[in-house]
Amino acid sequence: MTDSPPSNSAVWRSVWRGSRPLNLLLLAWAMVSFRFFLMLPVLETRLLNFGLDHRDFLMMVLGATIIAAAGNLINDFFDRESDRHNHKSRPVLPENVFWTVYWSMNGVGLSLCAWSAWQAGLVNLTLLPLAAVFLLFRYSEHWKKQGWLGPVVIVFLCMVWVALPWLYEFKAMGILFQYYRADSKVLHQTWLIYLLFCALVTLSRELLKACEDYAGDLVTETHTVAVLHGPRWTGRIALVLWVLVWGLNTFITFYQWSNHAILEAAYSSVAWGWSSFILWKLLTLSNGTPSKHVYRNLSLWIKIYFAMGILSIWIFYMIFLYGTAAT
Repeated sequence: MTDSPPSNSAVWRSVWRGSRPLNLLLLAWAMVSFRFFLMLPVLETRLLNFGLDHRDFLMMVLGATIIAAAGNLINDFFDRESDRHNHKSRPVLPENVFWTVYWSMNGVGLSLCAWSAWQAGLVNLTLLPLAAVFLLFRYSEHWKKQGWLGPVVIVFLCMVWVALPWLYEFKAMGILFQYYRADSKVLHQTWLIYLLFCALVTLSRELLKACEDYAGDLVTETHTVAVLHGPRWTGRIALVLWVLVWGLNTFITFYQWSNHAILEAAYSSVAWGWSSFILWKLLTLSNGTPSKHVYRNLSLWIKIYFAMGILSIWIFYMIFLYGTAAT
């Protein structure tokens, strides 16, 4: 007898869980935040318009999010053996159903991104989501097993996703740079700070996830950074990266307090306290042999910090409207 195919409801439940909806929500919120709470106020001040209307931009966000969801699914598909040894219960569809779902999701995501690129007059930008599909597939299939290559690919993709609102508004950003250099400089400096945070936080989290999966990856001969160099050494590198995150957070908080941006500094201080807690936990990794649950908790705490960083764009925007600007 052959197994009966899964029902449509079972397929959708597996796709929903495997796509990691909370991670996707955070990714989508990051793109929305950069457009509406960082770029839009600057452009409106100079009476400039976006190249994309809001509907087409949200279509791009939806397309990019669907591509990221497909990337999560393909990662779980190739991680089945390692996850089994690590006792992770992740839903994986039967292979014949999986490939149909996977390529359909990528097709929809690419179509939405291509439509938005066409509407922006930048059709060549379709190459970015197409490259992302390729990179996510190769990462899951092979590159994840190649030491530093895996984490670097994920960091690069995360930075590309954060940069998509800017890239799809390349023409508007070019006009801003040409005629309003000072505004353009402030906007791009702010963006670069967030990109730096994004890179450091993502890389440190990827290293800790490699430590969490060490046992299963060792059995399946998956040559992650943790397998090649050991969890202790990998944890120390994550600690060094987090010291940079903590230092950058400290500098920003001090700068805001020094310039009497009280409400902004208060929020940054909360984030600084959370980053200090994570730093302390990373320092304790050198004592004994941490279990995978310790690494899992650290990964979750870092994700919360990442969410706080993205949320700061909206919070600072609201403070500008109703806080600092009103005093």
